[in-house]
Amino acid sequence: MRSILVALLLCLAALSGCFGDIFSDDNESTAEICTGEEDEDGNLAESCDIEPNVPTIPDNSTIVAVDPIDNTNNSTDNESNNTSSNNTEPVDYGPSEGQQVPLITAQARSLNGTWENWSIYDLIESSWNGTPENMSNGSDHKWIMIEFVSTDCGHCWNAADEMSELHENYSENLAFLTFAVNFSSNNRFNASQEEIAAFQDITSHEGCYQESQNCDQRPGEPHNWTYVDDRDQTWMYELSVTGTPSFFIISPDGEVFWNQKESSEGLYEVLERLFGPLSSE
Repeated sequence: MRSILVALLLCLAALSGCFGDIFSDDNESTAEICTGEEDEDGNLAESCDIEPNVPTIPDNSTIVAVDPIDNTNNSTDNESNNTSSNNTEPVDYGPSEGQQVPLITAQARSLNGTWENWSIYDLIESSWNGTPENMSNGSDHKWIMIEFVSTDCGHCWNAADEMSELHENYSENLAFLTFAVNFSSNNRFNASQEEIAAFQDITSHEGCYQESQNCDQRPGEPHNWTYVDDRDQTWMYELSVTGTPSFFIISPDGEVFWNQKESSEGLYEVLERLFGPLSSE
């Protein structure tokens, strides 16, 4: 069933032009994502291989995608496990704007750190009830940005520099999380924890960028935020992500505020609306 859905995804993507230019002439960009799929000749889809120094985080993005699995059963488990006696209304977990981010637990690491057990709910302030009028967003409690990447994805490789810039500008108000995934359909998109760590730290490890680059050649600065091990795609599927890079913005109370796949507003636009424009150098 999954292979049928993937095939449908690729057909829809090709028809919609989602493998086209990152920025179109009419200034309506389409998000370039990498799925790790190959064509009938064994070549990677064009969206997995891009020219260097091209902006890779589109200002106004649209992803044509088919949800890879039905997450109803998973979300039901979350609801039953987290409904207290004082609140009979089940929590609506899911990837859509207005839903609560799933109860994500995984192995994670900080810059130059070790892989340890981690939960996103260590970052959630459940009592948060909106930013006070006299305060700016993120000054009372940090918001969260989730990024899904593959260390072998060309777009993720080039976007790493832009991520460094975003972190430099917004890290006081926004907690950054990068979920590193593998694509089971392609052996060139299967990273180890060592490769993910080298990608994050920019240290020597052969195998990044479809096994064609040493990870110490990655653009940008070392990423001084949390990297999450999602190589088995557990949370990628839970959040209905079908390619990399993909982004979410989560409010301090754990609600999905912005989903790249659902919104006509681009990542830079929503960050500027919430936290102000990027500071000029």
